[in-house]
Amino acid sequence: MSIPVTRGHDVLDRFAGAAPEVTRLRALRPELVGLEQRAYDELFHPQGPGTGVSAAERAAAALAVAVEHRRAPAVSHYRALLTRDPGVAERIVARAPLEGHAPPRTAAAVAHARQLTRAPAEARLDALRAAGFTDPQIVTVSQAAAFAHHQMQLAAGLQLLATGESGTGTDPGAPSTTVDGGPRFTTDVLTWRPAIRPLAREELTEAHRTALAGKRPDTPYFRTLGHDLGILAVRTAIDLAAFTAEGGLPRAERELAATAVSLHSGCVYCVSVHARRAAQLHGDPEPVDRLLKYGSTAVLGRRWKLIVRLAAGLAPVPATAADADVQALRELGLSELALVDLVHCAAFFGWANRLMLSLGTVDGEAG
Repeated sequence: MSIPVTRGHDVLDRFAGAAPEVTRLRALRPELVGLEQRAYDELFHPQGPGTGVSAAERAAAALAVAVEHRRAPAVSHYRALLTRDPGVAERIVARAPLEGHAPPRTAAAVAHARQLTRAPAEARLDALRAAGFTDPQIVTVSQAAAFAHHQMQLAAGLQLLATGESGTGTDPGAPSTTVDGGPRFTTDVLTWRPAIRPLAREELTEAHRTALAGKRPDTPYFRTLGHDLGILAVRTAIDLAAFTAEGGLPRAERELAATAVSLHSGCVYCVSVHARRAAQLHGDPEPVDRLLKYGSTAVLGRRWKLIVRLAAGLAPVPATAADADVQALRELGLSELALVDLVHCAAFFGWANRLMLSLGTVDGEAG
């Protein structure tokens, strides 16, 4: 499936502070500039009815995410999309209860977005179902919230590279940047089971298979995401562009960044997949095994230690990564392109973890 590039506006540039240096750094991966904007348009300015999630419900979910991240330009942007519901927007910004002040579906979408942002491993779908969301609509509202989180992480990382500041301020209640380790994390092959009905294999169209080129379209995860083909197509393109583009950060270290963010999120399945890939590409499983067992206290080479530190520092809400983390990697010889790759891969897994954790479970986890 061809992914057109939207021209004439770029919300991510604004979210990252609109500094010329941000634009210059983003231009090192020009394909991702267009794809990020295309994903935004697909979710917040869709052509046609899609799965039936309203523009207001999508915008309300994204606004809740931006508020949790304390990213002022994004708060202003998503609040402006709710001009027909200014009272609702103000209550979301104030973190005030929405029950009795907003339609039940909007209130449920906002609550789900907040949960996905702050504690994705605890996200459940019951409230969305009770508010009337169908399975395809649950996929769409989860994509909107998870993508908005990805935008906030990406904006924070790019602004940090460009200016030395993440633009998020500080939050005493934010999760630690420490990467959790422990026996529940493994490189074993695990089974992910969807919490909603995935598309049957015979329901997959040629458009689905084209959208998932380079992936396994018949897996339960992608058949679940297949309920909203538009965002699935562009999301797959972002994934491939971030992880397989030539040059820049070695692929093993892109997988390491994905692992670090997934450890922070508590996504057992994502850890198993990407830690295994990192170990295979690196050629030595020992560093990855230590990371999974001991977390942030693991003995790693300095380069891997700093990559884990920066990726994990982009995972909290708001991000807590610091300029010192970036400068230490620069001193080790990481190029600007490699740092941009690291930020993109870390931010993509903020998105991926939230879909994995909310839309299904891994064998052995609580339902």
